[in-house]
Amino acid sequence: MKIMQLWPFVALLLWLVLIGSGCTSRKSEATSIDAINQEIADSFRTHNLDFVKQAISQGKREARDSDAYYNFVVQDIIRYFYTAQLDSVLLSADSVIHYLSGKPYSKLRNDLMIKCMQAKGLYYTQYAFHADSMLFYQKEACRYAERGGDENDRLLSYANLADAYKFGGDLSMSAMTYRQAIALADSIQADTASYIPLYSGLAATYTTLRDFGQSKIWWDKCDRLWNLMTVYDRFNYLNSRGNDYFYQKDYRRALETFLRLDTFLLAYPDMEWEIHFCKANLSDIYLKLHQPEQARPLIAENLAYFGASGYNEMVMSHLHTQQMELALQDGDFGQAEALAARYPYRDDMRSEQGLLRLDFLRRFAGAKHDWKKAFEYEKAYTSLSDSLRSERVRMKIAETRMRYERDATILNQNLVISDKEAELMRIYALLAGVTAIVLVLILFNVYRRKRVKQREEQMLRRIVTMKMENARNRITPHFIYNALNHELLARQEGRPSSLGVLVDMLRQGQSLASVFCTTLREELNFIDLYVAVEGESLGEKFEYRVSVAEGIDLNAVRLPSMMVQIFVENAIKHGLKKKPLDAEKRLTVQVNHRDGAIYIEVLNNGPLPVVQRGGDKSQVGLRVVAQIIQLLNARNKQPMRFELGGYRTPEGEEGCRALLVIPDVYNFDIND
Repeated sequence: MKIMQLWPFVALLLWLVLIGSGCTSRKSEATSIDAINQEIADSFRTHNLDFVKQAISQGKREARDSDAYYNFVVQDIIRYFYTAQLDSVLLSADSVIHYLSGKPYSKLRNDLMIKCMQAKGLYYTQYAFHADSMLFYQKEACRYAERGGDENDRLLSYANLADAYKFGGDLSMSAMTYRQAIALADSIQADTASYIPLYSGLAATYTTLRDFGQSKIWWDKCDRLWNLMTVYDRFNYLNSRGNDYFYQKDYRRALETFLRLDTFLLAYPDMEWEIHFCKANLSDIYLKLHQPEQARPLIAENLAYFGASGYNEMVMSHLHTQQMELALQDGDFGQAEALAARYPYRDDMRSEQGLLRLDFLRRFAGAKHDWKKAFEYEKAYTSLSDSLRSERVRMKIAETRMRYERDATILNQNLVISDKEAELMRIYALLAGVTAIVLVLILFNVYRRKRVKQREEQMLRRIVTMKMENARNRITPHFIYNALNHELLARQEGRPSSLGVLVDMLRQGQSLASVFCTTLREELNFIDLYVAVEGESLGEKFEYRVSVAEGIDLNAVRLPSMMVQIFVENAIKHGLKKKPLDAEKRLTVQVNHRDGAIYIEVLNNGPLPVVQRGGDKSQVGLRVVAQIIQLLNARNKQPMRFELGGYRTPEGEEGCRALLVIPDVYNFDIND
């Protein structure tokens, strides 16, 4: 029955093509070649071998270089496995290896070498059984996979090596290698379908060891992936699962499984090789159920098919055992003895084949009452069974050791991790302490800077307040002295006294001097009183006019108190009073709004002030205006400004112009 477990190798090789054909050559081939590769992979999956043959031929014709050409040669090797063209498998693999020998490394070439080594390993495993060769080539495939293959290449190489160990009789190494492959598949998060050949291969290994408890675990895992299986995966599962029941001597379930497989294969008449595998299994079961008439035509058909196809001696040996069993059940002892003499038992038979042959020989010797040979065959059968049990025990010990080593490794890793974690915790604690100290220092520095800034702002406000008070104290006496001088002069000259107006002017001036800001209306009202007092000394030709543009709310416009008054005072004192008494004198205050600001102009037709020509430091008012504006602008984005200069009208009249510009959005609060 062991010959029926060939298919895991073909399934693994198909898996290799499906994974590799699209990923190794796509980086170096045109879009049309990529499409051909994908179509080949899909057709292998659906067993459309005629299309595969055509597509491979097309790929060879359209290949741009030798690397691409031999990529399709490798795919042809897979096709040869399916069609049992065994000589072509070996010849094609050798041609690819010869081409690759001595070539510089590339990912594609390395992948092709992996596939060729795997193909040759499969060839020497099944078709020309040679234990040393199959292990050599599968180990070479692993070496190339480790050299430059991707994780899928490594996974497939381990799986094939595990099968090679199994066919070579090293079942413990086979099981451990399969488990390593499954662990690798877990680590790389392989596609779920990729587990199918791994589970089935490990299950078959346990079947060979007669460890049916473990084999059931892995066969059940395969069964749950039925919907993901390809045609070949399903053939392998049903065929190998039937073998498992056969070795358990559960012939009823084995027959049900193989009949299910036989029905499944009816839909694929071109799968002749697989169909005859199924028939060989059925004939075995019919013989075990003592139904020789059911087995007879199947045995004859299989002898003709496998004998004509040149299948290896292992397969024919199993069929000869069936012939012997059929002759025994027919009671033809002569035919059975002739077959036993022509095809004798050999010690180099595989364990499964050896057990079947020895089982027949001991029963046949007993039927002939040749108790000596029956005893010898029984002894050989027991020895071989014991060797399998010993192998099973050895494998369990190896698995236990592997688990112990794994657990010890994990424990050591956990200890190392614990030490590292403790060290990290110390580092984290140190970093936390340093960070806390740094944060405290930063917060203290920020707090200190904030306190310093607050003290600086408080000091600045005090300084500004003191300067404002000083400015007010300098403006008010300056203005009062001018007004009293004017009243004294009027009395000396015998002019009418304006003491009532002067008192009102002084009272309002004192009121304005006590506040920092006022409205433009209050400022203009005060200027009206001031001009009423001062205007009497300018003669009869003095003209005073206030012009306010439409739409300006004088109560809404704020400005530093007495600032415009200083301009008016300077205009009279340093401008109009410098003109002859009988000369025309004009003083105009204009208020306009444009460009987001209030423009206040004080115009007089007198000469330019001395400060513009030489810088008369006696003009205290203008210096106070400059100080106030400088202090306020330091707390505003849009500055307030004033200008002092001359002007010339279209009629040719010249004079002095003082301008104050106040933005619409302006902060007059020095405490902000």
